[in-house]
Amino acid sequence: MSVTRARGTRWKMLAGAGVAAAAATGVALSGVASASTTTGAAPAGLTAAHAAAAAHAAPAAVSAQPNVVSVLVGQGRMGGVTWKVDLEYYRHLPKGFKVVLPPGIPTPKYTGLVCERMYLGGVRIDHQGGPWADCQPVTGPKSPLGDESLNGFSGKGTYGYRLFVGEPIPRTTAYAVMTFTDGHTYRARTVRIPGTDFAAFAIPISKGHYIRSVDTFTASGHRLTHETMWH
Repeated sequence: MSVTRARGTRWKMLAGAGVAAAAATGVALSGVASASTTTGAAPAGLTAAHAAAAAHAAPAAVSAQPNVVSVLVGQGRMGGVTWKVDLEYYRHLPKGFKVVLPPGIPTPKYTGLVCERMYLGGVRIDHQGGPWADCQPVTGPKSPLGDESLNGFSGKGTYGYRLFVGEPIPRTTAYAVMTFTDGHTYRARTVRIPGTDFAAFAIPISKGHYIRSVDTFTASGHRLTHETMWH
């Protein structure tokens, strides 16, 4: 089975290990740390299970090492599979990381690195691409990211158990709402790395569920973006 990932309209395919999982029923999740706690009104169609998860959501954990700070974006379980997403910021480029650009293109003055660490069933997605496969260099703590991706172990992230991860801009983005083709919705808050403009939200997608749209909002409920290209 292959580890695959869709980032915007670009596809990235890597070899990987399978995730053993029981078939999921419905979209109810448990232990979801990324459920929204913002003041905006809950979107229509939010299930009771989602609302309960939001009410009991744990705050984002922050851990720091000399050169890296990490925040927990979200974690939980869907069906028989655990999931987790962390966002890491390396203040300085770590040893062993090399920026590779085509000949003739000047290399920006990169100073650090931002990494999405995504796990399904305890296995890091993109792990066989090496330790920096899910990272991008930045020129400082205020560098814009604006990245989105579908990530999983099968079908280029388009079916099976998978994770949708967004790194939203502008800074006013407080939460995202995914609407599935069956009408259910999932709301995920944006978690920010302190002292930076780096932030992310994570939405788990179970087997048999597909995306109709993804919207982002301010804390007051004003919609910032509306995307329908993730079918």
